[in-house]
Formats: sequence, structure tokens, C-alpha cells
Amino acid sequence: RAELDQMLNQVSERHPGRILILVADRETKEPKLEAYVSTRCRLLGASSKQICGEQVTIEAGGPIVETVATAVAPLLVPDVPVYLWWNDIPHYEDKLFDRMAYMADRIVIDSAAFDHPHDDLLRLAKMLGDPSRLLRVSDLNWGRLTSWRTLLASFWDVPDYRPLLHEIDRVEVSYDPPDAAPDEIAPKALLLAGWLSSRLGWEVVGKGVRGNGGVIECDLTSGDRVLTLSLIREENGQNDSMISSVALSAKKGKADFYVALRAGGTKLQTEARIGTQRSVGRVLGYEMRSAADRLSRELAFLSRDSVYEEAVTRAAQLVEAIPNLKKI
Repeated sequence: RAELDQMLNQVSERHPGRILILVADRETKEPKLEAYVSTRCRLLGASSKQICGEQVTIEAGGPIVETVATAVAPLLVPDVPVYLWWNDIPHYEDKLFDRMAYMADRIVIDSAAFDHPHDDLLRLAKMLGDPSRLLRVSDLNWGRLTSWRTLLASFWDVPDYRPLLHEIDRVEVSYDPPDAAPDEIAPKALLLAGWLSSRLGWEVVGKGVRGNGGVIECDLTSGDRVLTLSLIREENGQNDSMISSVALSAKKGKADFYVALRAGGTKLQTEARIGTQRSVGRVLGYEMRSAADRLSRELAFLSRDSVYEEAVTRAAQLVEAIPNLKKI
């Protein structure tokens, strides 16, 4: 609890407001409903003025968990945006999640916490595509991919690269498997592949095939062209679920465009090779932001993130191509 309090202190400095913490104990059979109220204050710059916000902690246990949302609703402030940070694996059929989500303007999750990435991603895509729910979702894991997406998109800023990038025929995404589900593809890798597919209009065709060394390959189509997506598992055991590199190849290897994690995971570097000419491009610092930083960033957005939703949809299509994999 102390770690959570410290994190919320940092978040409330940037986004003052009323914080409601719900601690739900589903394991106990004893009904419980208790509430505690406290105040968080901070000085505003050199003016010595204080900005304060309330914190209400609700502890619920046993059968009361299913109906505790009715105790939360009266505590919401009218005409103030409501963000639901679901600091757990979201179970979309859960009545508590459903009721809390209904009260929120935006939901914040973290797909890095998925303990069954494939199934959980399919459920997320189904929830986002449900027209009766119209949920706005932020994903802290999507925020971790911002630098990767920025650098990959930067290749299209170079006029000489564009004709080649329109003829991509192979994409390789290398990743470290998630500790919670080492036999499944890391959510980051699926989301990044889904983002590329949705932005470039690639469609998944057929079923995926598992090759040697845990490589999974899927065919994608772009108009009348067929390209291959390879999701490559790297068993270094050092970077839980992280992407290590992305490679885009065109014209059967005549040109390659890379983004890779370098310098012990602290920098991202781009590189392009056309024929025998190789050039190193941009280098970005890859800082591991704190959970407070990432959550604060998501609280700055209220509208739907259509790019993220489309990436999730395409990632789910990739997952659906995986179940009937064959060994080769």
C-alpha cells in the first residue's frame, strides 16, 4: 500500500482531484465494507499556496464486492472527468469491472500485466468492438511503444526511402517472452505488429506457422502483394516482454530498415541499408518511465484512441491465426 500511496502522491501533483481507491477482497466469505477519508496537499510553486485533494479508500470483501460500485457512484464529482485505473488484469465479464467502467469517461489498463496475453488480448478487442459499451481505453503498455512507433514512422519522412517502404515484403519483430506466459507472444510485440498492419493496410491471411526456435510466421496481404511477418522469440531472460528489434525488408532483401534497442536497453537506434550502402539514423534515449509518469500521461487524454483500438483489432487477428499452428 505504501508504494501505491507514493505513486498517487506523484500523480496528484500533476492532476489534483478526488482519488477513490477500491480494495476488493473476493477470497473472503465475510462481508466487509469500510471507508477511510484523507487529504493530499502540496505547495504550488513559490507562492506557498496549497492545492489539496481528497482520497477515499473503500475496502470491500465477500459478497459486497459485487455491489460496491453503488457506494462509489455518489462520491463522483459532477462535470469532472472520471478515470478508472484498473490496477489488475481486467476481466471484462466481471460485474464489478462493468459497473465501474460504466461510470468512467476513460479506463486505464496495462496489457503488460496480462497473464494469458493471447486470450486477454482477444477479450480486449471484443470489448473495444462492442458498440453497446463505447468504452475509451488507455493502455500503459501502448505508451511504452511510443518511441518505437515514432522511429519506425520516421523512415517514411525520408523521400528516398518511401518507394522502397511501399514494397516491404518481410517484417521481423524480436521480443523477449513474458515471464507470466513464456509460451505466448509478448503483448508489446503483438501491439506493434498490429499497429504496423493497421497503419499500412496489411490484412492477415491463413494460419500462422511455428518454425524452429519459437519463430511464428504469418502471411499478410497488401493489395496484390504478400508479405511475411515473423515474430521472433529471444530467450535472453533479461527483458520481460520487451521488444529488442524491428526490421522491415523490401524487394527480397535489397533494402532493410531497422529499429533496435542498444546500449543495454537505454537507447533506440535506427539504421537503413540500401544495397551496400548502410547509414545509421536517429538515436533516442529509451528511459524506463515510472508507473506514476505513465499514468499521469494517460490522464491528459479523454477522447478515444482510434489508432490504439485499430492496433488491438489487428493484433487480435494475428492471435486468431495462431491457435492451429503446425510444427515444421
